[in-house]
Amino acid sequence: MHRTAFAVMLIAVVAGCGTGRASTEPYPSRNRTILFPDEIAQYGTAGRTAYDVIRQLRPEFLRSRGVTSLRDLTPPTATVYLDGVKYGTLDSLKLISAEQLTTVQYLNGSEATTRYGTDHVGGAILITTK
Repeated sequence: MHRTAFAVMLIAVVAGCGTGRASTEPYPSRNRTILFPDEIAQYGTAGRTAYDVIRQLRPEFLRSRGVTSLRDLTPPTATVYLDGVKYGTLDSLKLISAEQLTTVQYLNGSEATTRYGTDHVGGAILITTK
């Protein structure tokens, strides 16, 4: 009985692994932390800003992550980096034309703190331009 149940579970696990064929898409269909060029282009970039694109496609990038200190009750938000250089706050996204975007990546607070230092509790949005 136990061998049969184990065999059935093993078949279910192996069957769920996919067909083994390589994907024909250049990018994953949807990644929670990265906006790829095809997604950005499908949204339409004419006259829009990076803020507009992110608000439409990944609004969770723009949300505050809650209060982190009893002294400062202002919830932290993500810091924006443009082509690897610290650029500003979320409002600075309104200054970047969506037509310039290549990719947009979100790092959560722990990832951003590890990479950029302790003042990144709210995370980081990494913008790569053309």
